[in-house]
Formats: sequence, C-alpha cells, structure tokens
Amino acid sequence: MKQLVKTTRVSILACLILVIAGVNSFAQEPQWKLTLEKGVEWTKYTPNKILLVGSTDWGLHGVDATTGKLLWSNEDLYNSAKALKGPDGKKVGYTPDLIRVLEDPNDPSISDYAIVKYTDNILVKNFVVINIRTGELVINPKMAGMPVVKIIGPEQATFNYEGSDYIPELKGVIITASWEDLTKAGKPYMQITKFIDLATGKIAWESDQFSSKFLPVVTDDNHLLFIGEKTSAKINSKTGQPFWTFEVAEKKNNFEAFDANIRLTEGYFYQKKGNQGVVSAVELSSGKVLWEKPLATKDAPVLTAENFGVIVADEKNFTLMEAETGNTKWSAKKLSGIVVDLGRDRGIAVGEKDKYLTVLDKNTGAEKWSQKIKGIQIDQLTGAGIMYLDENGSVGLIDFEGNLKWGGKDMIQGPVLRVKPALDREIFYADEKVYLVNLVNGEKNVIVNKVEFEEKETPDALEFTGSNFVLSSSQNMIGFDESGNILFKEHWASPKISLAGRIALRTMQVAMVAMASAAAYQQGLTQGSAFAPTSISKQYGYQREFFEDMAGAFGQAANQRFKASKSRGLFNFILTDVGEGVGLVKVDKVSGKEVGKIVLNDKEPIYDSDPENGMIFYKPTKKEVYGYLF
Repeated sequence: MKQLVKTTRVSILACLILVIAGVNSFAQEPQWKLTLEKGVEWTKYTPNKILLVGSTDWGLHGVDATTGKLLWSNEDLYNSAKALKGPDGKKVGYTPDLIRVLEDPNDPSISDYAIVKYTDNILVKNFVVINIRTGELVINPKMAGMPVVKIIGPEQATFNYEGSDYIPELKGVIITASWEDLTKAGKPYMQITKFIDLATGKIAWESDQFSSKFLPVVTDDNHLLFIGEKTSAKINSKTGQPFWTFEVAEKKNNFEAFDANIRLTEGYFYQKKGNQGVVSAVELSSGKVLWEKPLATKDAPVLTAENFGVIVADEKNFTLMEAETGNTKWSAKKLSGIVVDLGRDRGIAVGEKDKYLTVLDKNTGAEKWSQKIKGIQIDQLTGAGIMYLDENGSVGLIDFEGNLKWGGKDMIQGPVLRVKPALDREIFYADEKVYLVNLVNGEKNVIVNKVEFEEKETPDALEFTGSNFVLSSSQNMIGFDESGNILFKEHWASPKISLAGRIALRTMQVAMVAMASAAAYQQGLTQGSAFAPTSISKQYGYQREFFEDMAGAFGQAANQRFKASKSRGLFNFILTDVGEGVGLVKVDKVSGKEVGKIVLNDKEPIYDSDPENGMIFYKPTKKEVYGYLF
C-alpha cells in the first residue's frame, strides 16, 4: 500500500510538471499587446496596416497593426449606430460592416481613409469620412456646412443618403441634399451639392442649383451626371458649373423614374405633366430633349434603357419605345422582373416572379420562348446562353434558343463555390467535384472528380491566388491548377481540447472570394426603386458585348473592367495542435507547406488577420488584443 501511495505521488508530481509545461507552452510572447478600458467588440484589418478596433462603449480606435501603438480614439464617431434596427425590428448590433475602408489599386494612400455610413431610413443617419491613420475627421455634412434640418428625431445636417459618397474616379466626396424648407413661406424646394477633395478635406466647389438622389455617374469625359427629383444636369467636375440642366415641367412634380443606356448617350425620364405621365428622352452629352411621349399610368413605371430604345413596364403594360422617335414599337403582356438585352437578334430576357424566364422578340414583342424553373434567377450572360440559378442554388445554362444546355440532373448541383480567373472561364466546386466552365461555348468539364476532406469537412472557400486554386475548409486544403492537377492536399487535425468548440470565428482568415461579375449581377436581384438606374442591366450589357466581340477592342475594355478574383494574402491560418499546445499554423497557399506556427491561449477566438504579412490579431481577454507576427 505504501508503494502504491509513493507511486501515486510521483504520478501526481509528473502530471503537475506536465501541466506546468503545458501552461508555459502557451506563454509565447506576442509582438505587441493592447488593452482598452472598455471591452473589445470587433477588429478590422485594413490594407495600410491599420487595425480598427470597435469597443463595447461604441467607441472606435485606430491601432498601428505592426507595433500595437494606439494612434487615436473616438467615442462619438460611431455612437449612433447602437440605435440601428434591422427589418425584424431587432438591434443590428456592433458590426465593422458599417465602416468601409477605401481602396485604389493605383494609389495606396487612398486606404488611409474610410467612410462611416449607416441609416435606419427613419431616425438614424450618419456619414463621415475619416483618416484612419490620424483619426482626423476629413468631412461630414455638418463640417461641410450643410443646412441643419429637424423634422423628426435628433437635429442633424441634412444630406441625401444614397447621393452622398466617395467618387473614386475623381478622388473626391460628394455631399448632396434636397428638401422643402418648412421655415419659409410656400415651403420652397431647396437643393445644395458640395464636392470635397479627399486629400485636403476642403470644399472644391458647391452649388445650390442641383442635387442627386443617388451617387452621380462619372461620364466618359470625366464629368458628372446628376439625377435629382426636380433637376437633372451634367456638371463640370472641376468647377461645379452645369453644361446643361433638365427641369421638371411643373415644380410640384418630381422625376419618378430614370435609366440610361449602356453608353450613357441617352437618358430616359418619367414625370407627371398635367393630368398624365410623360417619358422624355434626353441626349446626355448636350441636354437636348430628343422626344417626349405621354404615358397613361397610375404608378411610376420601371424604365430599362437599351441602345435600341427604352422598355417601359408599369402595372398593366410592358412596352418598347423606339430610341429615335419614342413611338411605341410594341406592347407585350404584363411582365415583371430584371430585363436583359441578349444582343443581336436573340431577344430580351425577363426573369418573372422567380418562376419563369421569358424571352421576347425585340422587334415584335412576341414571346420567343419561356422556361419554367422554380426559383429561377438570371446569374450571368455567357457566349453560349443564359446562366441561371434555381431555388437550391444549382447552376444551369439555357442556350439562346431556349434549350436547356445544362438542366435538371445535368446542372452543377448547388450550393456552389465559384471563382473566376478570367472573364471567359470560371471554376466551380459543387457536390464533391470541381468544374471548369468555358463561358464562351458553355462547355463544362469535371477537372477534379472526387474531393474528400478529413474529419468529414465540406469545403467552404475557393480561391484563385494568381497561380493556382485553393479549396479549403477549417482543417483541410487542396491546391490544384486549371487542368485539375492536384498540387497539394493537406490536413491539420482539429485540436483535441475544447478550444475548437469555443472558436467563434473561423481561424483560417481567408479572403472569401466569389466570381466578381457574378457577384455584381446578383446585386441586381435586390435592385432599388424605379427612380434609380438599373446598374444590373449595365453589367449584363458589358458582359454581352464582350462575348459578342471577343477579339475586338471592347474585349480589352471589358477585361480592364473585370478584375480576376485573387486572394489578398499568400497564407491561410489553421487551428491545430502545434506540438507545444494548441495554436495556428501558417500555410502558404501556393505550395501548401507550413511556413510558421504560433501557440495561442485557450480563451477567445482570433479576431482578425493580415494574411499578406502573416500577422494574427488575437483576443485573449475581453479587453485585450494581441498582435502576433510569424
């Protein structure tokens, strides 16, 4: 019995030594430590190596991500966001999505600036441009001298939310507003617009002659097209002077719908005039009214401009007005949905009520063909036809004659991951297979037939690094080339302690990539009011023209518009047992090899990372952020 006791004591001592060794293994020193008096709520790493930190008191802080030095703090910048509520009436919560860091591939200094912008469309509205390196407020409506208007809620400087933002082509900020002045007799309609140089924060020009309800369009000659409720104008971007203006016929009325063709040569306006509605065609280079046609409708129609005319869809009719004369060329049965010109004589496609895809003859309005598919949504145009999604997220292809090129069981079965290395081809992962799709001819080939991950994981990220593709999950990575050759296949076992179960955010901080043009097209599925230009149709137009003229000059322009999806960083970070304890391995995405490791505490999830330089920003406690470099 004594021997047993002695052995037990030795065993206990040995265990204590192991525990102490284990604890010490977690004592790896970070590059820097930051402690905030209030709790750390979120972090956001920016391209210029600034770590934005949101604290639990709704403060915002800027940290040098390399040294951990606290550069600035602002307790008021973000504060009103705590009152935001979602469509369900519940508070939105603290999110970094309300802050947009600006980027310009040709000017890295632009990423020293960020826009804080949010609204609940009722009481809360905020718009601030901030220098995230210094914490200095560059501009906001109040600083710009916009008028203070109080109708309901807190007193604030007024601005049109959708019309005020950064314009990258001009490296400046537009702040624009329109309102009725209730303090003056007759409640006059007021407008004001100010253009602010981003670098200096100074007002370059201002005018009380025009405003815009959505962000002004930059024209081919680098000037600005403003579409307001009562005044539309082309403005000299350097001086703020109008080249032309187009006013509503009666001041009591508004422009209620607008769209412009893909080349921005003609714009189409709908307004009330007398007892009827009117559609006007305006030459956007000169402001000349080309024609004006009456329209009998109760509600504002949706206008879809094409080079051959404008499609007017109201509560009863779906009508094509000719570009040159405005004469009604044809009227079709009532249709509703995204309108897409398929080019040449292929017709006009309309996605209807998530049930039908209908194509009309653009010369007669007659139905050429229709496909009924539950949940159908137009995804993109290809050289071989219309790519679409069904209710399950599966991807199919209909040729321009209405035949299912991929349909039913031959679809790429969703849900899918996708990445587009070039405008004419796309890589899909779905149902344990990797597909290469030629977007010119519609050919679809399986290049990796069976993807199996350890621990029964399912891939949740597909990336193009610029030289290879990476398919990954939390603990697995596969690298392959466009021919389907497997370059590497690696697995890192999940930690055997409870840390894995407590990680709230995925530790592999990849830049989740999706095919750039498809993402733009999907935005069109939630397109705004009839007043706003349908940018979705413009994106389809660019895609259509590219495939119509693959070898021509426009093909080059289209490729310039399209930027192939590439991961910002060269590394993934994966949570696993690193020998001395649980931590992260740093994995090169091109080779699949480990190039570093780090041991972490078993408390909180990683909050952010810099995959380009290999830094991890880790939250060990509620009030701290540690920066690790490896």
